[in-house]
Amino acid sequence: MGIKTAPLRQVWGPVAVLLAAVTLAACASPQGVDSFAALDCKRISTKAQAKINWARVPSVDVRVRNDEFEPMILTLRQGRPYILRIRNRDDGLHVFRAGKFFQSNAVLSVALDGKRQEETCIRSVSIPGRQTAEIRMVAILDGHYEFEDSVILVPWIFSSGPSGIIIVEERVQTAGG
Repeated sequence: MGIKTAPLRQVWGPVAVLLAAVTLAACASPQGVDSFAALDCKRISTKAQAKINWARVPSVDVRVRNDEFEPMILTLRQGRPYILRIRNRDDGLHVFRAGKFFQSNAVLSVALDGKRQEETCIRSVSIPGRQTAEIRMVAILDGHYEFEDSVILVPWIFSSGPSGIIIVEERVQTAGG
């Protein structure tokens, strides 16, 4: 019995699609948000949003310096609102890519150096040098979520691994409520 091989066309077709995706990723916006393939993002009602007093919401500050995020571990509690501020202290662009985190938790607004972005169903935020991204969100789904600094839209290709992790702790029900 001879070994059958796939025709060259069947092998190179998927490779060509992959190369096209990587090429398009290199053309991604140099700043702002990436909503490519962001589907079924969590939402909260307008009524629930109106009850949030943003002046009293805790801020989670993240700094990017010398290609490293600090802190590398962020801890949030399920059901609570947060302001996630990511400051790029380097001169070059950094990307906070956390697709599963953004998809599993309600992003209410994104601002880049004070300029509000239109999209809230996102996968990443690109932050130019010496600028800050501010993400107002509510932690919805408990779990562990990786984030990385990557401009590649298909992160499992050419990835150097996660830059950090976001832990959303499960809300513990008390006897009173």
